[in-house]
Amino acid sequence: MSDFIIPKGKEYKFTVRVIEKDSFLPQDLTTMTSTTVELIQRSTGCKVESVTPVTTIVLDAINGMLEVTMPSGYTDALVVERGDAVDGYYLKPVYQCIITVKFSNLPDVLSIIDKVYVTPTGCIV
Repeated sequence: MSDFIIPKGKEYKFTVRVIEKDSFLPQDLTTMTSTTVELIQRSTGCKVESVTPVTTIVLDAINGMLEVTMPSGYTDALVVERGDAVDGYYLKPVYQCIITVKFSNLPDVLSIIDKVYVTPTGCIV
């Protein structure tokens, strides 16, 4: 799996495919009632709070495709952590992403992206 890297202060969009339990088949999203996407700080376990909410839309209900948008107001509040200079200032994972999809007639689907990195997008001089 590739790294999940969010640019600080920029709008970030990504797609998610919801799959059926114990299967590789896509979950039909026609009976979906809600979706929540939360970033949890790994060191404290606290949820990222922002006045700008994360939004989700259904791209393809039959094939289980969702589009998640983190607006720039949300990503601006994220923290960037880097390693030491001797190690090349590598990015450190700061967050976990928890995606919950609720259905009217099926059990909830929960997915966790364990390591979420935040990259700086420049500095103000």
